Amino acid sequence: MYLIHFSFCGKKYHGWQFQENALTVQEVLHKVLEQIFKIKLPYPYGCSRTDTGVHALEFLATLPNFYDIPADSLKKGLNSLLPDDIRVYKVEKKEGFKDARKLVEGKHYRYVVCTKKVPSPFTSSLSWHSPYPLDVPEMNKALLHFVGTHDFASFMSAGSEVKTTVRTLKSARIFKTEDYLIFDFLGTGFLKHQIRIMCGTLVTVGRGRLESGSIPGILSGKNRELAPHTTLPGKGLYLYKLFFSLEKTNSYVFPDSFKEIIW
Repeated sequence: MYLIHFSFCGKKYHGWQFQENALTVQEVLHKVLEQIFKIKLPYPYGCSRTDTGVHALEFLATLPNFYDIPADSLKKGLNSLLPDDIRVYKVEKKEGFKDARKLVEGKHYRYVVCTKKVPSPFTSSLSWHSPYPLDVPEMNKALLHFVGTHDFASFMSAGSEVKTTVRTLKSARIFKTEDYLIFDFLGTGFLKHQIRIMCGTLVTVGRGRLESGSIPGILSGKNRELAPHTTLPGKGLYLYKLFFSLEKTNSYVFPDSFKEIIW
């Protein structure tokens, strides 16, 4: 099988997963792969379903090995045909075949909030702007309640078919750098819109409209209506890093880098 490691800017896309009436990353990659292999192909398997506007610094797709195209040649061919907002940085060839989701043991997601009074037009599709001052220490108090293994049903959007809504958030933090707030989340898996809903709830705490100590009650209620706070838009969310073993997931330390993630 081929393992395709790549990054993408989600500005133009309605997420990864193919949709009938909307442009997605999976559709674009599939069409280019068919151009290269010159046969009808199944859709490549992605490591995660991302939402509209969400970006990925690291993403993985897998595809069965139909023809013996060298990995480096496939990488060059993909980058010559894909749009500039999707870039392949590595292709590997492995024996057998696995769905990309089964290869990933952990994920680091990062949400970026601009706190400038007047945001830059150049980052409008890469971050969410908060027009209100936010109490970061109080938000961090609320954030601590999310860490650990919980039933996150109150922080999942409707329309998701999952066997269980229990997830483990291994670590999380919020820190300020220049005129931006960075929300970091590390876990083995997340529910539909979970991070964006949690971030919206944290912003509500930061605005003084929700007590930080109310988070445990919302979690234990297991009811989405208990967290009717803003779901932040996808444009500020990044799939930052993938982990292919639990050992690496558990030993990971959040990086303090910020602008380097784009430039």
